[in-house]
Amino acid sequence: MSAAPLPAIGKSVVIKGQIRSHEDLVIEGKVEGTIEMNDHQLTVATSGNLHASVNARDVEVHGMLEGTVDAADKVYIRKGASFVGDIRSAGIVIEDGGYIKGSVDLSQQSGSKRYVNGQSSR
Repeated sequence: MSAAPLPAIGKSVVIKGQIRSHEDLVIEGKVEGTIEMNDHQLTVATSGNLHASVNARDVEVHGMLEGTVDAADKVYIRKGASFVGDIRSAGIVIEDGGYIKGSVDLSQQSGSKRYVNGQSSR
């Protein structure tokens, strides 16, 4: 018996606006806007194309992400992935063949309490 598939935004889907998720999410399509999922993982599939501000526990990029990422734990830039923008996280993993251009701030403590719009997010 295999695990249930993660909720996904399909390859042909384009979203402009705000996404709030209370579960892990895979994006295969295009998103422009903001993504809020403080205690969950965001995965950008190889076909995924994001121009967004992301706040998540973990962010794993296989496709393209341009914008800002605030991750409580880790950001993973996988082989063939492209990231342009600013990262603030407790840790980062960049595989050989992963591309990153921008700033990286690793001063954030893993599991620390963060505040978003004046409210505690953990």
